Amino acid sequence: MKYVISVSKTHKHRGKKIVHRIKTKKHWQIMYYDIDEFTEELVLQSKFVNCITAWYYKFHKYYKRKFYCEQCENIFENLVKKRQKTCECPFCE
Repeated sequence: MKYVISVSKTHKHRGKKIVHRIKTKKHWQIMYYDIDEFTEELVLQSKFVNCITAWYYKFHKYYKRKFYCEQCENIFENLVKKRQKTCECPFCE
């Protein structure tokens, strides 16, 4: 599952010492976390997408937020949607 965290316009060929002209085209790029099959950890990846797909991903972004569990008194981070206020504690399960 993809957890999209950023949608932005960037140059395809970019680097530290490249100076782009004013009329150079920019392309939509998404930054997302993907779950690795072997280690089951989140891996940060990027991908170029078209403009229609970019607008779709803009409305389906995830945010990394910190939560506090009152039962076990632990602080943990989780990826949630924009207006999500609560999350299940991974330590209490």
